[in-house]
Amino acid sequence: MTHSVLRVTNGPAKDDLLRAVANTDSSFTTVFDTPAGILEATINQLEAHGDDGVDFTLWGHLASSDLRGAYFTASYNCASRAGRLALKQATQRFTTLKKIPPH
Repeated sequence: MTHSVLRVTNGPAKDDLLRAVANTDSSFTTVFDTPAGILEATINQLEAHGDDGVDFTLWGHLASSDLRGAYFTASYNCASRAGRLALKQATQRFTTLKKIPPH
C-alpha cells in the first residue's frame, strides 16, 4: 500500500544513478529534491524503459529525514531530472516472487 507520492524536482544524473545502484553495500546514496525537502536514498534496483536510456523505474529506501527506512518505487527521467517517488510504510517489506516449478 502506498503511503504518499512525492514529486521529484531535481535528482541525480544518469551516471550518479547507475553508481548508486551498482554499490551494493547500501552506504552509497543519492539525493532527490522534492517540494517536501531534500531526500537521501539508497537505490536497490532499477529498470530502464524506452530506447533513449533516460527513463527508469527505481526501487529503494530512504536514508534520511523522518521518513528514513521507508521503501519507495519511483518513476524517474535522467534527462529532465524529474519524476515521482511513491513511498511505502517503513515497516512494509519488498515481496519476493515465488519460484514456480516447471510442469
